[in-house]
Amino acid sequence: MIRSWPSVLIGLGIPAAALLIGIPLVSGSTASVFGIPLVFFWVFCCCPLTTLCLWVSWRFFDRAHYPEED
Repeated sequence: MIRSWPSVLIGLGIPAAALLIGIPLVSGSTASVFGIPLVFFWVFCCCPLTTLCLWVSWRFFDRAHYPEED
């Protein structure tokens, strides 16, 4: 099945960009959040971001391609 570009960009592009661009940007920082180094906090925050992006991709772009089963 062919996926739409917005679905792919939201579901995979945003989380990948958050990791691949964000980690090098914050890796040199000595800041901490709640006692956790910023780079680890950033990676931890990417987990819920990925879930949210996949949900948005499914809900608004891909859901119509899969009929509900009765």
